[in-house]
Amino acid sequence: MKLNISGNAKKTLAICFIMCAVSLSAHARKITPLTLKNGSATVKKIVRPRSRADADFYVLKLRKGQAVEIKVDAQGLFLSAENECSMFFELFDDRGQTVFIGDSMTGIDVWKGEIEKTGDYQIKVAMSCLEGFTANQLRRKKLVFNYSLTVRVKR
Repeated sequence: MKLNISGNAKKTLAICFIMCAVSLSAHARKITPLTLKNGSATVKKIVRPRSRADADFYVLKLRKGQAVEIKVDAQGLFLSAENECSMFFELFDDRGQTVFIGDSMTGIDVWKGEIEKTGDYQIKVAMSCLEGFTANQLRRKKLVFNYSLTVRVKR
């Protein structure tokens, strides 16, 4: 079967494909591999969020039965009298299923557990409270957070 597509339709399709590619690349996230030395890895980072989607992602290969401890150290920051931001982290298994969610504002900033299935696990570290702000408001506030992520694995 042969399709005849007019010149205008070809241009429209080309523009559509380009826009889709740009949109996908804008939402692509950088995933940093964690390298363990003597069973431990620590990342210290400064975060300057400019959108609600800003987050840091880390990947770590884990084996079934390993004991793991994940800790995020961060201090909250008041944006207004009634609005405090803090860091939170999530641990995802190799299928993208949430294993744990921690939030430094509530004091749940440590997870300890045993890995149930071998695979690549992801840790997401992000700020809570950003959903109440537009990207322009975030840029004007010039938020800066420091956090430290520590992962310990016993083999």
